[in-house]
Amino acid sequence: MALISDLVLFAALVYFIVRQVTPRRPSRARFYVLPLIALVVAYLELPKPVPADQVWNALISVALSVVFGVAQARFTRLYQSGGIWVMQGDWRYPVSWAVLIALHAVTDAAFQAASSANQHGVPFTPWIVALEVAVAWGTRSLVLHRRYPQLATVLAERAS
Repeated sequence: MALISDLVLFAALVYFIVRQVTPRRPSRARFYVLPLIALVVAYLELPKPVPADQVWNALISVALSVVFGVAQARFTRLYQSGGIWVMQGDWRYPVSWAVLIALHAVTDAAFQAASSANQHGVPFTPWIVALEVAVAWGTRSLVLHRRYPQLATVLAERAS
């Protein structure tokens, strides 16, 4: 059952990443709800106790996610089209996610190989992937708010 839920979550992630290169209206869900959902998933997937190798892996992953979140905000623009505010990422946006996922695979493999106590044996550590998504999307949201001060007004208008 875990494999099915992981595949569904991965498919949803791919869907949201691909949507970033198409013009779309900004929404509170994308800016606030999706990072929170990813954070909740990370918490629910968190093993108890957390193995030391996963703690170090998570710290490295979070640092990389912040860097990639800032980059993704730079690859995203907010503009008006036909009097409607839209945002769109360029081709570098999905490439940045592919690189971040590849880097996660490398760090996961390195920590799994280095830890004889690591018995989870999955190619990805689900809670760390969810944490990476939460941090990257959250960082991107924060940077976009700083980059485009009118974004707060656009989101408030959409909510009313």
